[in-house]
Amino acid sequence: MGRHSAFVAWVLALAAGVVALVAVGYRARDADSRLYAEMAALMSEAPAAGWIAPDFPPGWYMSGPFREHPAGLLVPAAALARLGYPAPQAAYALNALYQVLTIVLVQRLAAALVPGLESRALGWLVQLLPIAFTFRIRANHEQALLLCLVAALYGTERARSRPRFALLTVAGLVSLLLVKGVLAVFGPALCALWLFSRRLTASRPAPSDRAAWLGLAAGVVAMGATAGAYELLYRQATGESFWSFYLARQLGVAAEAGNGTGLATKAYNMVWYLGRVVWFPFPWSLALLLAAWHARRLPERLAASGNAPSARGALAGGLFALATLVLYVGLFSLSDRRADRYIFPAYYVVGAAGGVAALRASTRLSRLAAILDRPWVPAAVWAVTFTAHLFAGRLGLPTVKLWAPGP
Repeated sequence: MGRHSAFVAWVLALAAGVVALVAVGYRARDADSRLYAEMAALMSEAPAAGWIAPDFPPGWYMSGPFREHPAGLLVPAAALARLGYPAPQAAYALNALYQVLTIVLVQRLAAALVPGLESRALGWLVQLLPIAFTFRIRANHEQALLLCLVAALYGTERARSRPRFALLTVAGLVSLLLVKGVLAVFGPALCALWLFSRRLTASRPAPSDRAAWLGLAAGVVAMGATAGAYELLYRQATGESFWSFYLARQLGVAAEAGNGTGLATKAYNMVWYLGRVVWFPFPWSLALLLAAWHARRLPERLAASGNAPSARGALAGGLFALATLVLYVGLFSLSDRRADRYIFPAYYVVGAAGGVAALRASTRLSRLAAILDRPWVPAAVWAVTFTAHLFAGRLGLPTVKLWAPGP
């Protein structure tokens, strides 16, 4: 009954949101979102055979073929517009769908680690992160990337007991490649970190993770096959290579940004990103810091809890959050190209882990979570915040673009 009510609530909220986008003729102020929304709208008017090779729209700072990323973000929006949804808002509508699916999957993934109340509460807690407000209505890659990662992680977790869910791992990783290109390498890495975190915190004897690892290996193979197929289709459409240009540009720019700077600059980059990791998942990032401080007493707590599954699940989530943070901040600190969005998934991982820590540390918050433990609450929170952002922008009011530390 609860899942049915939640499904109905989400369908109604999403339907209201996509109708409202058209009603107000929404267009984002963010330049990247406007670019991708316009590209998808133009693609919808072109033959589908050419969608794999879109061009920059006239009047933008660049011209010619768009090879900054694969076209995986643009194709669904173009298809939605082709089906009859107003083209200028199609990319924003799909971004809303990606948000909803991500929230639902975050709840289900968390349910594998922590009790039901805590996992269900994440449905509204993660919506209150500053990064969630900042990216509430966009048309860029970050929300689709996050959905692909969470889907791959959920498939990996479920495949530990139900091997057929390995197909979801494969689908998530392949979709990640088509959306974000070379940064899809973070997908297999995060899935492996998830399995390691689960193994390190498992009771003895631990269940076998064989099906999950096989699914991850199949996903990596499928990513390679998809990259080859994409190259063939792109060459058929344009007579040129996609990956050679794309990799030369992306890796070349990254190498240039990482050269010629000293250790002090890398340290500054790390501090710059850590500042964002504190702010964008705030206040749950502080709760996670406090939980990490108290982790030195973890062996005693595990013994006192009788090695309860919820205690081990929370530990696995904390280890995964720490590993994700090290991975993203460590790697992106090596490059002097800094942007908030580069470590976008890390904000949500820290926010989710910190949200659980806050629920366990604060009696008042846990009581509030119990009061709000209704299937329709996450959808209602999303509908209210989405509508507020939408109409604030329409009326020319300042939309929620929250302060972030640093330049």
